Amino acid sequence: MNPAPMPPYSGPPTQPPPGTSFGRCVLSSLVWYGVVFVVLFATLGAPASGYAFGVVAGRLLFPFLLSALITWLFFRHKRTNFGILVLTSLPSFVVLSFAFGVLRMAGSA
Repeated sequence: MNPAPMPPYSGPPTQPPPGTSFGRCVLSSLVWYGVVFVVLFATLGAPASGYAFGVVAGRLLFPFLLSALITWLFFRHKRTNFGILVLTSLPSFVVLSFAFGVLRMAGSA
């Protein structure tokens, strides 16, 4: 009786590349996006209309995405804890939010 032939050896299992994915960086910036809404609702109450909610959400969209991109550029080659990603996305999110706010005010004057 002949034993069944063995399948060919394909090598060791492949590991995912080391580094932080852009999706994890987006999620870390999304934390601060949500914090802004919680603080706004706690201090000012619910928005008067859906338009006002959309304006706030739209104005925070570019700082949110650029903060995720900056965080990813720093950590794309190194796998990092999610808490560290959240803490490192905060400064860029705050600075970009203020910068876009200043640009918006300068354009309206």
